[in-house]
Formats: sequence, structure tokens, C-alpha cells
Amino acid sequence: MKVSGFTFIRNATKFDYPVVEAIRSILPICDDFYVAVGNSDDNTFDLIQNIDKQKIRIIETVWNDSHEMKMGGRVFASETDKAFQAVSKESDWAFYI
Repeated sequence: MKVSGFTFIRNATKFDYPVVEAIRSILPICDDFYVAVGNSDDNTFDLIQNIDKQKIRIIETVWNDSHEMKMGGRVFASETDKAFQAVSKESDWAFYI
């Protein structure tokens, strides 16, 4: 059985979001973990890259900050989809953090 995890993040340090802790909480049961890292104004990319180089798969993204995408959380849904679509079709389970 193959287990994957996925999430998205942008400006984790700037906004003090505990993304490293969140990912590490599920990482022991995951074979791999996909993170859509948005265009950040801080060291978010390096932060994610240094969690676990063997399991973490980074998808570099650029968030659509248009007014329409901000309405109703559409930009969050779009970034979630980018991370989820990267998960291997061979995975039996996928955890969303």
C-alpha cells in the first residue's frame, strides 16, 4: 500500500504558519509528500525543502491573486488541486494537510 500526503503553502514564515510541524505530524506514515509552494516573500521554499529531502516533492506555483480568485477561497482550491494532481496515481491513500 502506498500512502501520500499533500498541501499548499505560501509565506509560511511571514505569517508564522506552522507548516513544518503540520507536515512532520503525518510524514512518518507517508511514502511521499507533495507541497505546492507558492510565490513567497520569505524563505518558505527553503523551509519546505529542508524537511525531508527523500519524501518531500515540491511543486513551484504562482498564485492567481486576482479579485475573482480571492472570492470564496478559489485561490486556495486552485492551489489544493495543484498539489493533489501531483500525487502519484499509484497511491492508495492521500492525506491533505
